Amino acid sequence: MTARPSGRERPPPWRAAGVAVRAWRGVGRAAADVAASVEVPGLHASRSQGSHGRRARRGPGAGWRAAAAVAAAPAAYRRVAIAVAALAAALAALAALAAPASAQPLPDLDDVIQHLDDLYRASSSHAIMTMTVVRARGTRELTLESWTKGKDLALVVIRAPAREAGTATLRTEEGLWSYGARADRLIRIPTGLLSESWMGSHLTNDDLMRETSYEEDYESSLSWAERDGTRYLQVTMTPRPDAPVVYTRLAFLLTPDDWTPVRSEFYDGDRLVRTMSFEEVRRVAGRPLPMRMVVQPADAPAERTVIEYRELELDVRVDADLFSRRGLRRVAGG
Repeated sequence: MTARPSGRERPPPWRAAGVAVRAWRGVGRAAADVAASVEVPGLHASRSQGSHGRRARRGPGAGWRAAAAVAAAPAAYRRVAIAVAALAAALAALAALAAPASAQPLPDLDDVIQHLDDLYRASSSHAIMTMTVVRARGTRELTLESWTKGKDLALVVIRAPAREAGTATLRTEEGLWSYGARADRLIRIPTGLLSESWMGSHLTNDDLMRETSYEEDYESSLSWAERDGTRYLQVTMTPRPDAPVVYTRLAFLLTPDDWTPVRSEFYDGDRLVRTMSFEEVRRVAGRPLPMRMVVQPADAPAERTVIEYRELELDVRVDADLFSRRGLRRVAGG
């Protein structure tokens, strides 16, 4: 008569191996179901469709068969099988979450462009800024005070140094104007001069006063981009026909969550002309805003212009009369 093994004796290795293999196969199928159920933006629909096709061929019992195989094994092997199952499920979930950025859905283009147009504008604003201009011939610093109201009204007045105090630039519905306090003259800046340097800096008249609009003057597109291992939302803009702009292409890199600008690039054809970096992000009136901008020409890397906000208030009371000749004279002399 053949003796039966006692409960303390372990089954032959081949039996344990068979149990592990059966458990692994069931776990693999169950892990596929787990991975298919993970919701990843831009991937869930395609993954779900493929997993339904596989379920139709093998039936709904794969997870049950894996559980039965594990339950039939001795305790030591059940622990191994359970550990393998957990690892397989974790790896499947990680593989689903590691989808390429290009497969993730893009936000609404109109919303992003409107966000860029209104980034610092709000319904109204008041700011005090420092502008530092570094050129080969030397460095100079200006203190500026500015006001905006709506989309069409803006005023920037130089407060220091003393020899330039009172010089101002005004934007109204009629266009862009330059005011000289000493001569008490208001001179219109023609559209052709929007790309000219403002007060000898690397900023243009249009940079400072935003006479143009991203929404109205550019055709735009969105894509995902990666720079130095970091993912960004990239906005590429090309000017519309007859738009009063000088650059043939603009590229903005934004944070993917709140669309805060990190860097913008300005091109003439395929040639990079200059870059603008956005730094020191703070929350102002509930929105994240860069408090420091650095403009650097591509052909003179040692030069730069730095704008730093010392004070910035959004949605504050601003008198519309400020943007008239009378109002300009009043604040320019202040």
